[in-house]
Parts: sequence; structure tokens; C-alpha cells
Amino acid sequence: MENVANSQFESLALPSESEIQILKDDCLLVKKWRWDYQECLRFQKRAQELVRANRRLKIYIFCNHPHCFTLGRGNERGREDLTDFDPSSSFELKFPLHKVHRGGGITFHYPGQWIFYPIVSIGPSYTLEDHMCWLLKSVANVLKERFGLLDVVAAKKLMGVWKDKKKLASIGVGVARFVTEHGLALNLAHDQLMFEELAKINPCGMTSEKYASVDSFAQAPQLLELFHKQYLQSLK
Repeated sequence: MENVANSQFESLALPSESEIQILKDDCLLVKKWRWDYQECLRFQKRAQELVRANRRLKIYIFCNHPHCFTLGRGNERGREDLTDFDPSSSFELKFPLHKVHRGGGITFHYPGQWIFYPIVSIGPSYTLEDHMCWLLKSVANVLKERFGLLDVVAAKKLMGVWKDKKKLASIGVGVARFVTEHGLALNLAHDQLMFEELAKINPCGMTSEKYASVDSFAQAPQLLELFHKQYLQSLK
């Protein structure tokens, strides 16, 4: 783990068992697999406070979570189809449901995902729209250029990364006092337990058949670490 002492990030309480790297002096990379969702959310809040105090800084959180669902604040853009889920039915789900500060409806997390939560400042020169477009396109480009997947589309209107009319990644970004939170989840490995649960709900307003994982199109050993390595190289 890289030492953040004497850096601009030294005041940030870092999570245990995480890997840390400082990129270009003003960008902190934090990686922790199988991170409890609520613990990760608390770290995002601490990261936001630091970025709010120094808006030059960026904190990139890479992780995945044990099986769970998250439920956003609902219809913020006139999209009724994003909220086709009744929270009172959550007792039927096998996995925990967390209500979070972002737009949209229900989505899902599981250990076979690669998740990216970029904590950055937004404003006139870098808007929320810019941020979402960058997040979607950066992931789509790695799949196309480094994994050779054809016909991968970064679709802001359909809120995700798609291939062959199947959704590989979902995006849900929140903003608190002009600093971002939450981000993008890419389905890398198929998870039968999770995909069976998806049949009970309409994540992002779509049936479970619309979702797929990268391993349906590209086979590679240790796909999580391989994708993460390739994505980090794309940042440099």
C-alpha cells in the first residue's frame, strides 16, 4: 500500500485491507474487493468532505460488494419506468436493500462486479453530464480496445454500457454540494443467485433478461483483476 503521509490525502481515514495509489499527486486510487456496502458508503462521505475542501482533488474508489440491492430517490428526470419497484416488497428479496442518495430506481451489486465510484468536483467547466459521459465511455472503451468486444455502446439515455442489446454496466450518480458520489457497476462474472433475484424486480426499469455479464462475451482468467489492471492503464 502506498503511504499517503505528507500528501494532500493524509487526513483521510483509509479503509483497512485496501490498496492505495496516488496518481499525478491529486488523484487517490482506493481498491477494496468485497467491501461491505454501508462501510463503503461511509468512506464515500469522508472522501466527499475532503474533495469539497480542496476541489482539485479526485478520489477514485474501486470495489465490489456482497450481494445487495440499492434503491435511488426515484423519478427525477420524468422517467416513470426507472421506479417500477415497490419497496414494501423488499421482504421477498434474498439480499439486503439499501436506500441511497442518487436518482433512478433499484439496481444490484454482487461480488462478480467491478464498481467505480469517482468522487470529484463538478461545476461549469466539468458538469454532471460531462462526468456521466466520461464514466460510461471510459468503461466501454476498455471493453472495446483492450478486450476486443465489438458493438459495445455507452448509452446515456439508456443509462449504461450495452452489447448486443444486453446491458453490461449500470450507472447511478448522485451529487451533494457539487461533489459526486456513487458511480458505475460493470457485470463481469455471471452470478446465478443474483440473476434469479433479478427476475423478481425491474432493475433500472427493465426485465432481468436485458442484463448480461462480460464473461458471456469474453473469457479470461481472473477477469476482475485483469479488467481493473486494464482500466488503470487507460487512466494514465
